[in-house]
Amino acid sequence: MTNKMKVVTLWIIFLFGMIFHGDLALMPLFWGKSIAMSEEIIAKNPFESSMWMVLLFWLLPMIIIAFTLFIETKWYRITNFVFTLLFTLMNIWHLFGHFSETPVDIRQIVLLTFIFISGIMLNLVSFKWLNKGE
Repeated sequence: MTNKMKVVTLWIIFLFGMIFHGDLALMPLFWGKSIAMSEEIIAKNPFESSMWMVLLFWLLPMIIIAFTLFIETKWYRITNFVFTLLFTLMNIWHLFGHFSETPVDIRQIVLLTFIFISGIMLNLVSFKWLNKGE
């Protein structure tokens, strides 16, 4: 498999992981449990801005995946690599944020750790693709 296809595959894994992270948080609804956020969290994170942020976090990888299939220039490989670093940094920040929640949801920790590991793999393969092309 070429580095380019590895990059696409790892972006897809990373994207699925982010989507599953949200789905996993919604699972208690199926057993009639509340997942409502506290008033303090809502005050700090208005609904509208949070929804736009989620859209951006899901849309960017989809755009990157599509572009990766068709663009092979050096500037694009650099752009891809920078985005892999940004997403991995944001993921590790989010992972550590989950440790401060009460109670700590170990299932989310496991999933976010997997996403982090796939992000590191994406960083490495993207760096290889940046420097060596295919």
